[in-house]
Parts: sequence; C-alpha cells; structure tokens
Amino acid sequence: MNTLTKTGTETGYTPPMSAFLECGPFAATDGEGRALFDGVSVRLEAGQCVAIEGPSGSGKSTLLRHIAALAWSPEATRQLDGHSFRGAELPAWRSRVSLVAQDAPMIAGSVRENLSFAFTQRAGRERKFDDVRAAALMTQVGLEKLPFEREVRTLSGGERHRLALVRALLWNPMVMIADEPLSGLDPEIAGVCFDLLLRFGRRPGRLLVCVLHDPEMNTRTDRRLRLARGQLKGIA
Repeated sequence: MNTLTKTGTETGYTPPMSAFLECGPFAATDGEGRALFDGVSVRLEAGQCVAIEGPSGSGKSTLLRHIAALAWSPEATRQLDGHSFRGAELPAWRSRVSLVAQDAPMIAGSVRENLSFAFTQRAGRERKFDDVRAAALMTQVGLEKLPFEREVRTLSGGERHRLALVRALLWNPMVMIADEPLSGLDPEIAGVCFDLLLRFGRRPGRLLVCVLHDPEMNTRTDRRLRLARGQLKGIA
C-alpha cells in the first residue's frame, strides 16, 4: 500500500499520528482493463498545496476522481478532519472535497446560475451566495467584463476554466481537487489563478491537491508526488 504523508522529501512514507485527509486504498484500470494502480492510499495534512505528477496515461485524473469519491473502489474508506464518510454519507464528502474537472463542465444557463448552483442544492441551503465576493473573484481572474446574465454556452474554453475556478473558490470546500485547472490560459492570467489556488490551499483547515500542466508551477507547491507504474511516491 502506498501511503502519502507530509514528512519532507522522502520517497518512503511514515504515516503521521493524525492526518487531515485520509482515503483509500484505491484501485483502477484503464479502458482496456489494464491496472493503473492498486492499493494506493492518501494521507495528507491541511494547509498545503500538493501536486501530483506523472506520465500521460498513468492515472492521475482517475486518482483525483477516486479522492473526490466520483469513482468507485470497493475497499476504500474516507476520513476528513477526523470524521468518517461511508455509503449514504458520500454526498457530504463530495460537498467538502470538491473536484475542479479538467474540462470545466457547466450547467445550461447563465454565469450567475453556474456560480450559485451549489448554494441551491441540499448541501448549500444553509449557505448564502455572495454576489460581492463573486464579482471580486471574477475581477481577479480577468472576467470583470463578463455579465452575470451571459449564457455559459457562449464562453470560450479559457473563460469556462476561470469561471470553474471562481465557482470552486466561492463554494470554499475543505479540500479542492483540481485537474489541470489552468489549461488554455495565457501565462499571465494562469499565474494569477495559480496564486489564488496556492492561497486557498495554504489556509488553515484547507487543502489543495492538483494536477498541473506546467512543470514550473509544480515546483511552487508544498509537496510533489509522482504517480507512475502504479506507484505513488514523493519527489525529492
């Protein structure tokens, strides 16, 4: 079993006395039935940004979906901040461990409807959508001229990626799982968005786990892990 902890730059792992995020073991195969990984478990502490690297086809995106409980591993258990989540409690896990998907999916409707959608669902009914914060974040990512009433089907790929990031930051999950959230962005705005992600992950009681397309950005994270040949190991 491969266990991840925040213990420096070693390639072996010694589990901490306690961890913020604990989940696994995970197993997955590719579309042809070949094993991507088997017995991979994740233990990470809060207040950090963790990058998962690896060759194309190694299963990085699949692993992120398993962490977010959007893919099934029959043996997997999940704990977050000392609380266990099983079976009927998995929707509560997903409201706390949120995936920013690589293709930045949107619901049909306006920019506002997409930003506020989570707050209309069961998990968000006791929370209030903040128009002022939404506008401030839109400005930070260069979308200040984008009307809230605009239909998302008219947005470019880069606009959708930035809108997905704003949506995730507004929801403010305990753990953000980001799968190439900056793809399609020019270097300047990508840098601004990455700074927002780093600030999020380094807050107390928060954690960022990401796959990034830019190797230089990986070096700015607090931990780097590599998934290859079914093994997840730390990078020195």
